[in-house]
Amino acid sequence: MHTIRLLAAGSLLLLAAAGGAAQAAGDASLERGPAAAALPQITQELYDALAPGDKAVWERYLSPRFEQIDESGAHLSRAQFLADFGPLPPGLSGQILIRDARVAAFGGFAVIRYDMDEHELVYDQELHVLYRATDTWRREQGRWRMVASQVMVLAQDPAPMPVAAAALAQFAGLYDESGKRRYRVVVKDGQLAEGREGREPSPLIPVGDNVFVGKGDPLAILYIFVRGADGKVQRMVERRKFADILMARVEEAPAATQSQ
Repeated sequence: MHTIRLLAAGSLLLLAAAGGAAQAAGDASLERGPAAAALPQITQELYDALAPGDKAVWERYLSPRFEQIDESGAHLSRAQFLADFGPLPPGLSGQILIRDARVAAFGGFAVIRYDMDEHELVYDQELHVLYRATDTWRREQGRWRMVASQVMVLAQDPAPMPVAAAALAQFAGLYDESGKRRYRVVVKDGQLAEGREGREPSPLIPVGDNVFVGKGDPLAILYIFVRGADGKVQRMVERRKFADILMARVEEAPAATQSQ
């Protein structure tokens, strides 16, 4: 649901219509049925309505009291959420499928948690984005209506940027965090790896000349190596959740460590 504003802005995509969506839209018994059966189908129907800009589907299922926290952290009312609704602009297309939907029913309320697998084509460039959402539904006059939604983007390993092996060796060494903990950076099997001293280091993926992200890290923490005026690496910045932890470089790696 969070993608509606982005669609209108021309930056994101979504869906091709699923085969049974039109039938579901006209079936009032679905929205009166058990939550476990109704909500996954309705959720897919909502996302199928995005690409063609079928605003009526969303207006039907959103409660007047609906609120959303989108993937950027913005808080949207129902009116704000629907304000920029429209079809995908030329050059954008894609498909999103609801995966692993789980419904917990509580009488007149129900919560559905699901993943969204989105494949986009943005001006001939293919993008693949994963989301996780939690929606709360309430029976209003006997029909299911969505009252709240929260969406997050799931981290994925990015494609590595090319970095010369000699450049990787310049980042290897021991880094100190406020005199309390130390982290070792090494070159291992042609990759940079980082870890707390005494523990097995984890691989890092280069996303820039001096910026790396942990492989398989669900938080996508960035590791930024900062050079001084002399060109040598002086510290490593661990950037997590838009906040920085600074680590001063206290020791360069010996040649034997760099070649591991």
